[in-house]
Amino acid sequence: EEVTESDDEDNLSSVLHQRAKMPWRACGKYLSAAGILLLPLLLLSQLLKHTVMVAIDYCLALWTEHAISIKIEPEMKNCSQCMEFDHSPYSKVFSVLCCLGIVLCLVTSIAVEWTGLKVTKKLHSSLLNKIILAPMRFFETTPLGSILNRFSADCNTIDQHIPATLECLSRSTLLCVSALAVISYVTPMFLIALVPLAIMCYFIQKYFRVASRDLQQLDDSTQLPLLSHFSETVEGLTTIRAFRYEAKFRQKLLEYTDSNNIASLFLTAANRWLEEYIGACVVLIAAVTSITSCLYNKITSGLVGLGLTYALMVSNYLNWMVRNLADMEIQLGAVKRINGLLKTEAENYEGLL
Repeated sequence: EEVTESDDEDNLSSVLHQRAKMPWRACGKYLSAAGILLLPLLLLSQLLKHTVMVAIDYCLALWTEHAISIKIEPEMKNCSQCMEFDHSPYSKVFSVLCCLGIVLCLVTSIAVEWTGLKVTKKLHSSLLNKIILAPMRFFETTPLGSILNRFSADCNTIDQHIPATLECLSRSTLLCVSALAVISYVTPMFLIALVPLAIMCYFIQKYFRVASRDLQQLDDSTQLPLLSHFSETVEGLTTIRAFRYEAKFRQKLLEYTDSNNIASLFLTAANRWLEEYIGACVVLIAAVTSITSCLYNKITSGLVGLGLTYALMVSNYLNWMVRNLADMEIQLGAVKRINGLLKTEAENYEGLL
């Protein structure tokens, strides 16, 4: 009995270790199927787009700061004449940056969809060739439903869900990095607290990712019986009324609803906990350092407002980054399952006419 319990504990620990690991091989398989040209184009377009977005916000901060300083300086010097501020240079630069940002957003969207289409076509054609050339013992040992799921559900996940999740993950990651870079540029003192904050975020997301994935699967698994029971109740409403089973079906519907609501409540609470906890730490540190620097006249009020604005958005960016990472981990399971079928050895036709 002691040996059996120790084996169960070892199996449980190995399962938990596998759940905490990111399927990097499946991610590498997906990115390698995109090709040599599409992947650099996708990364370059994302970097340029977020650089332009930061430049737009920085231009607005300088524009506001200079416009306010032109109006305040004559009042402080008790001058009767008020200088007029020329908005045309800033408006031209702002318009050019906005147009460039729109073009880069379009290029990024096209690159993401093009990458997803190419990966799907390549994996589907490779899987089809492997299945057609597979030996007969493969079909005797593999259920037909499993093969159909690879061609239907998994290919649908790779075709529709992974490109969108990949785009959201890269966007939220770059937004978070750009926000931290802006805060560090505005207040260099923030860099002192950035290292322990990054370590804390790493360990928090490591445990949150496992819990979020399990809660998402629990939410999906409890939603299906609810929808099935509701559709069956509507279709058989006349039979239910004939046998006077309204109370029984109503009670069953309430039980399914409660189960789904509990899973949704825990998932929402976990997401809010991640957002509020990390975001509060970032906002507190950024606010203290920004106000301290502003009191000693080291930075302008416009840059302080820019840093605090990005600090308030870091919590949302971190939340979406971790949630998209958990979704990507679930969706990469489709690539992993298809990659397992791609290792099937083909039938040996040597010596046959």
